[in-house]
Amino acid sequence: MKIPARLALPIAVAALLTGCAHTVEPKVEPKIEPKVEMKMAVDVLSEPEKATVSYKGKVIGETPKSLNVNTFEDVSSITATSADLEVIEKRIRTLSPDQAQVIFRLGKGGISPIAKKLGLTRILIFEYAEKVCFDSAKADLKPDALPVLVRQAEILNQYFPKAAVYVCGYTDSTGSDALNDRLSLQRAETVRTFLVSHNVDTARLKAQGFGKQFEVASNATPEGRALNRRTEVILPE
Repeated sequence: MKIPARLALPIAVAALLTGCAHTVEPKVEPKIEPKVEMKMAVDVLSEPEKATVSYKGKVIGETPKSLNVNTFEDVSSITATSADLEVIEKRIRTLSPDQAQVIFRLGKGGISPIAKKLGLTRILIFEYAEKVCFDSAKADLKPDALPVLVRQAEILNQYFPKAAVYVCGYTDSTGSDALNDRLSLQRAETVRTFLVSHNVDTARLKAQGFGKQFEVASNATPEGRALNRRTEVILPE
């Protein structure tokens, strides 16, 4: 039977719509990012000592305590508690590619000096004095620092994708305050630039120079001064 021309177009449109109604959109599986590997031995420390250590929700003893981890997720599950003190600062100190320390600084309702300077209360500090250190009067990254900072960028992007990040630079005690303030900021900017080059959003990275403040070792020895010429990545907790 021949369909009149005036009915042909409406019938064709109806058929097309009917076909679309039965179209099944392919299911898009959410992308699962691989966990950042951090296979290493970890020493859990506290100041003062004898804090209760929990790992993945289970008590495993008192500080100092050693364990092995596989990912940053494992590291973040480590906690330390004390009956009459609270954690005011948590530090993750990288000593080598396969060794680190997690340090809990405990106190009574106080704020760590660095947190106070940044206008924060509780902070998480990634400390790389052993690896991301600088020659005297220099702000250039050494080769040993690069793989450590690549991992830092991965951790920031996967575990802290929206958090404000403070990249803080430091110096030893030699030189004038003005020189050290300027040099410490240059070191922070160097690390900030590296993290941006590895896809950390530049808008959430803030560079801060602290000069010779907040030393992590004695400035009385060459070894101590080398450790103080460093940067740290700090996040609010």
